Amino acid sequence: MIIDLIKKAEKSVYVASYTMSYGMMIKTLRNRHGAIDIKVMLDAEPAEKLPEGILKTDKKSSLFHPKFIVVDGKTVLAGSGNFTEGSMHTHHNNFLLMENSIIAGFFTRKFLSWWEDSPSEEIYADDTFQIYFSPENDCEDVIKRMISSARSSIRFALYHCTSEDIAIALIHRKLAGVDVCGIVERSSVEPHSVFYSLRDYGCAMKKSNSAGFLHDKFFIIDGETVITGSYNPTAAARRNTECLLVIKDREIAETFMKEWKKLWRYYSLP
Repeated sequence: MIIDLIKKAEKSVYVASYTMSYGMMIKTLRNRHGAIDIKVMLDAEPAEKLPEGILKTDKKSSLFHPKFIVVDGKTVLAGSGNFTEGSMHTHHNNFLLMENSIIAGFFTRKFLSWWEDSPSEEIYADDTFQIYFSPENDCEDVIKRMISSARSSIRFALYHCTSEDIAIALIHRKLAGVDVCGIVERSSVEPHSVFYSLRDYGCAMKKSNSAGFLHDKFFIIDGETVITGSYNPTAAARRNTECLLVIKDREIAETFMKEWKKLWRYYSLP
């Protein structure tokens, strides 16, 4: 899908990622260089050199950690995965393909605000999507508000979770009778993780057991709303450049729920 988007681009491809080492993607960008406008923003220089003039690295935020591609100002691919060989072939990630020129315009403006070093606090909101970026927006507060709105169930799959405030919000909903179940990447269940605190308060918790990392960052609220993007619920994420999407769409939520159930049943252990 990523390669096809780049190959079919008519005017522009803008890439924002923490890192990029996906060989086929880099080769395709090289092949399109000169034919279309290509811009790449990363946290640091990649190991494999990109064509002259298309790369900038972020020097301001704690980490530059969003993961999206905007094509021709019409299409956006955004999600939890970096554009690396591991993310494409080993780790578990999710991406959303949004063929919507209004949403793509928002992502384009955000990208160019970084490229041109012209800060923007703009957010996007319509009946289905809310899109935020940290550190200028308080993404943790958005997640807490959505968790606090849960009436019946919360499901989540997270690479890393150390936020005490988000853990407290989850525990409050559990104590209020909401069914809370979550999966966390096993390698990140360390002293600062809230995994055991959530489990001790009655949340059903599992550790991932797949070959690669569970690298997702998503919550499903009441089977109706999805919170996803690049934002891990950690203290550091509040200082990072991150993307957070809130999607109020039952069909999308059902798709995420189907994948979550597969992870819960077959790729995780208590």
